[in-house]
Amino acid sequence: MNVIPSNEQQPWGAPQQGKPKLTLPPVPMGGVAVLVAVGALIAASFGSFYTVQPTEMAGVRRLGTIVTAEPVGPGLHYKVPFIDTVDTIQTSLDTFQLSNLTVYTVDNQAVNVGVGLSYKIPAAAVLKLLYSVGRSGNVDISENIRPVLADRVLRVFSTQNTVSISANREQIAGEIRKGVSEALGGIFGIELVDLQLSSIAYSPSFQASVEAAVQAKNDAIRAENTVVKVRYEGEQQKVQADAQAAVRIAQANGEAQATIAQARSQREASILRAEGDAQAASLVGEAQARVIQQVGAAVNGNAVVVSYETAHRWNGQMPSTVLGSSTSPLAMLNLPPAQK
Repeated sequence: MNVIPSNEQQPWGAPQQGKPKLTLPPVPMGGVAVLVAVGALIAASFGSFYTVQPTEMAGVRRLGTIVTAEPVGPGLHYKVPFIDTVDTIQTSLDTFQLSNLTVYTVDNQAVNVGVGLSYKIPAAAVLKLLYSVGRSGNVDISENIRPVLADRVLRVFSTQNTVSISANREQIAGEIRKGVSEALGGIFGIELVDLQLSSIAYSPSFQASVEAAVQAKNDAIRAENTVVKVRYEGEQQKVQADAQAAVRIAQANGEAQATIAQARSQREASILRAEGDAQAASLVGEAQARVIQQVGAAVNGNAVVVSYETAHRWNGQMPSTVLGSSTSPLAMLNLPPAQK
């Protein structure tokens, strides 16, 4: 290596003040060839191996001709450098989403559908998908799935009535799953793992008609509930009226029975009172008759008894009025003459 002073005039430019310029010695042509050969050898050594990831399988083409009879599995593998081309394809579980697919039902209603599926590629389908379907590799797998999936979805929905889609959602998804699985397996060898109807969107006109129908149904139910309520309230009022009438009747019957019982008791009391009075009067009469009879018998047997009673009952006062021809107040005593 030579150091050129900074003040020396160089043919390719102005002198550089204070900075030395480094130059490489010339390399002979033979050395260049050796370097190129070494570089090519290194590149060839690195290009002789390739790695397949655990989620992939591969196929090898040599100058456009497929040289692998079976898919190449994960790991480190050898290939002829600069001649062989390795194509890989994902074999692990993958997903595909088809959104905003417009389908028409049997009653000519437009429905926007979203469908998602999960799939994987078996080893037996690797070379077919790499070299018999689309372009080499798995760059267009989704583009091959899309039309098949859309066709099977359209087929199933074309047999459905719009108003029954929500109720038959599981059945519809099952029919689509079956059709897509058969198509992908038969055409491409792809294994369908699962399929879901991710969204179902109805047209605005259909939604408006459904809302109107629901509103009408709700109004009918509300009216029916009102009728039932009125009928129930009427029955309740009737029951209450019947109960009140029964109470009033029971009260009237009770009052009537009480009046009858009171009258009966008063009647019986009056009868008993009258019978008692009659019996008392009879006893008094009988007693008075016996007294009179006894007095009469006494008077008949002894006339002095009358005078005795008169004198016995006299209170010592002379009568204020004397009738008859006799003016002597002693005449009332009617005493018998003295015995000589």
